[in-house]
Amino acid sequence: MKKKLVHILLLGICSAACLSSCVDKFAVGDAFLEKAPGVDVNMETVFSSAEYTRNFLWGAYGQLYCEYTSGNMMNGAPISSLSDSYHCYCGWGGPIQSYYTGGLTEDAQDTENGNYQGKFSYKTITGGLNSDSGGRVSIYETVRKCWQLIENIENVPDMGDDEKSRLKGEAYTIMASRYFDAFRNFGGLCLVRKAYEVGEQFTDGRATAMETVEFIDSLIVCAIKEPGFIWNVSNADIGQWSGRLTRASARALRAKVWMFAASPLFNNSEPYMRYTKTPTGLESEEHVWFGKEDPSLWNRCLEYCNDFFNENAQNGNYYALIQPTSQDEAGYRAAYRRAYRYRNDETHHEKLFDAHPTQYLSSSVRDGNVSNGWGWGWRGFALDCLRQGGADPTNELMECFGMQDGRNFPYSDIYGKKRPGIDIFADRDPRLYETMVVPRHDLPAGFDYNGANYNDPWVGGCLENNSNFNSNGDDVASGYAKFKWLLDYKGGSRYDDEYIGVAYIRLAEMYLIRAEAKAETGDLQGALDDIHVVRSRVGLGRLEDMNPSLQLKSNKENLINEILRERNCEIGAECGDRLYDMVRRKRQDLFTKPLHEIRVYRLDADGNRMTGDTQYKAGEPWPEFEYENPEIVVGHRRWWDAGYWTNKWYLDPLSRVEIQKGYGLTQNPGW
Repeated sequence: MKKKLVHILLLGICSAACLSSCVDKFAVGDAFLEKAPGVDVNMETVFSSAEYTRNFLWGAYGQLYCEYTSGNMMNGAPISSLSDSYHCYCGWGGPIQSYYTGGLTEDAQDTENGNYQGKFSYKTITGGLNSDSGGRVSIYETVRKCWQLIENIENVPDMGDDEKSRLKGEAYTIMASRYFDAFRNFGGLCLVRKAYEVGEQFTDGRATAMETVEFIDSLIVCAIKEPGFIWNVSNADIGQWSGRLTRASARALRAKVWMFAASPLFNNSEPYMRYTKTPTGLESEEHVWFGKEDPSLWNRCLEYCNDFFNENAQNGNYYALIQPTSQDEAGYRAAYRRAYRYRNDETHHEKLFDAHPTQYLSSSVRDGNVSNGWGWGWRGFALDCLRQGGADPTNELMECFGMQDGRNFPYSDIYGKKRPGIDIFADRDPRLYETMVVPRHDLPAGFDYNGANYNDPWVGGCLENNSNFNSNGDDVASGYAKFKWLLDYKGGSRYDDEYIGVAYIRLAEMYLIRAEAKAETGDLQGALDDIHVVRSRVGLGRLEDMNPSLQLKSNKENLINEILRERNCEIGAECGDRLYDMVRRKRQDLFTKPLHEIRVYRLDADGNRMTGDTQYKAGEPWPEFEYENPEIVVGHRRWWDAGYWTNKWYLDPLSRVEIQKGYGLTQNPGW
């Protein structure tokens, strides 16, 4: 049986570990830019064999960003819990300890205590991705591995030129993605342009924001130009190599990088925040600002989107949206679930760039039992957090999803009122039901809770009272439970039903990136057409036709807002994109608005709220409800309060320890 890429990655890491034990002083990926003695000598050994070289690159693959690996989580909570779509109720989750209180400091980058770390790491912290709580991996560990491969791969004696070129393309793309990860958290970075010798000057200090973007772009161009860098993994090989990066990955990444760059955070007439102090004397607003507003950056984004779609067409449109097999809710839900959750296979090719969320090399993997190794890495940590309230959906997220016919949510005035006959969860965008657990009379997608084909998560219903569903109450504290990724609250039988690939970019997002670039460059109808490609997959009517009051064919501001909403419905909680959309668009209004829970009350025949055990019994008429949307109190977000908010929150603080090393790193304004 062919192994999935994640297993090969893990075995590659294992092989690299075995290699390190056979070669004296072999060391790669140490603390930020710290050189280990003897690296040059031992690089000769690493690149003496094709097998060793491949395994070396697999180690870099293992450090790709994934929101659901422990080294990228805040003591168990994914960064989506910092957006307006999810809230952390878990007492040991990092957001409650640092972000929500407004207590995050520049020392957060240096602590090993996961409760107080920032959402993204500038430096390596003990334990790396293998640590349950405080472990972090710097992007520069990955950068050094990639440069070492690029500079040494020509020396590999038993590897053909095509494969050498392909691996170099993959290394350039990995490196570009890691720089992009850091860029959207910190702004301008220290740029490392090669693998440096011990004692060699490795950086010119912190680059400007634009220099950083252009550098990331140059890495992507290098990848695209590699003649051996293939457009897609062949169907014959995809069972073994699903997740390998391709030229399509690089082209998609290029468009995503320039979407972020063209957005108002950096591309503005004014910086998002000015310095009030310059302790090193090297601080410059151009580290976090392009120095001007340049609308032509959206043209670059659009150009790179079109480059991707044109080359995809030249390759027979290999990448395509997964389509429903039936034009009903069951078909729509199944198509959407396969699109976001599972890896590419012989017939489905929507993911362009994905990470496989594993971080533990257990003995079962080393012994060849790859299933257990997979389960421990993904289920063991993410499941632990998400089923204990690490990211409960907010009512704001529920309202993002419109109706099945394509109208936006029409019931924003229903809370606290008796409106007989209105079930706000009926006939909705099917992606709602794949994203969060809401009251449903039936579950036509074929998934059942506790043996029943209905779901009653209201006050006194199944989620509150059934121990098979609810372990401690935090997983439904907002009145909703997370469904996306989890699929199961009974015992995990559906949790790892197939191998998972968490999308860094998938084709649906490429349509939405191009829609945003078209809207920004004046082609509003073209933007609406791209949006409809994504929405039609789940049977929704055209956005502009079903919501005429928004005047989307002429109102650019409304259209941009709708694109952001659509991105939240389609790719929310996949790679932190809702949070980064709020950041890049400088959406202080979204950051400072109060967030809400839902309370659904079952009504009796007289229209009064039922109390006690209100669980639904099979065969009963589906009840009527009353709804309330109380403001979130647990873990109240002080940093979001309008009177407390400061624009410093758009970017995170950098490491105090790294700044004090004196190689030109500076702190972001406000920290």
